[in-house]
Amino acid sequence: MYVTYFDEVKAMPANGQHLYFVGGICVPIKDVPAFEKRLSDMAQELFGSIELTPDTAFHARMVYGKRGPFKGMDFPKRLDILTKITDLLTDPCLKRVYAAIDTRRLYAKEKAAEFAFAHFCERVQMAIPSGEHTILIGDYEKDEFKQMIADFAQYRSNGTPWEYGIEITKIVDSVHFSRSHHSRMIQLADMWLFVASHWYGSRKGGMAKAFSEKMKDKLLYPHRYKYWPNS
Repeated sequence: MYVTYFDEVKAMPANGQHLYFVGGICVPIKDVPAFEKRLSDMAQELFGSIELTPDTAFHARMVYGKRGPFKGMDFPKRLDILTKITDLLTDPCLKRVYAAIDTRRLYAKEKAAEFAFAHFCERVQMAIPSGEHTILIGDYEKDEFKQMIADFAQYRSNGTPWEYGIEITKIVDSVHFSRSHHSRMIQLADMWLFVASHWYGSRKGGMAKAFSEKMKDKLLYPHRYKYWPNS
C-alpha cells in the first residue's frame, strides 16, 4: 500500500511561469513514519519544536524567497535547508510524479487545473507497482479541491477524459486533503514540485543558480511525468 501526497503550482505568466503543475510523491505506507521523523528532526533543529504549525512548516517557496519563518535567514542557511529536504526526495522507496500543463497552448485556460489533475492521476496509476494501491492526499488550502473530488470520482468510474484515457484502478477511495502545515509529507511533496518546476527555468538570480548547482548530481528524475500540450 502506498500513500500519494500531492500539491500544485499555478501558472504565473507575469513572472514568466506559464506551466500549471500538479505533482506529488508516492510513498510505501510503511516508510511514511521514517520520512516524517527526518523532517521533524530538521524542524526541531531549526525551530526548536516539532509542533505542526505554519511557523514550523517547510514550504519551499518560503525558504527560497526568505519569507515566513525563514525571514531574515541568510542565503547559505536557506540553501542548506532546500538541499537537505531535496536529499529526502532521492530515497529509492519514493516515486516522483508530476504533470505540467502549458497554459499558452490551451484554448480554455480555465481548464488548466482539471487537465493537470487528470494527467497526474494517470501518471500515479502508471507509477504504482502492479498489485499495489494508493490513496491521494492533497493540500486543503488549494482552491480547486472540491472540483478535484468530483473529477476523481468520474475518473474512477469512467477513466480519464480523453480519447486515449486510461482506467484508474490503483488509486482507491476519494481524494483526501490536509492543511500543508499539518503534514510533513505534503511539505515534502511541495519540495518535489519546487524541484520539478525549477527545471523549466523561470527562476533567476543567485539563489536559483546555487540551487541548480546543488541539484545537478542528484538522482531526481521523475518516475512518471506528462508535459502537455507538447506540440
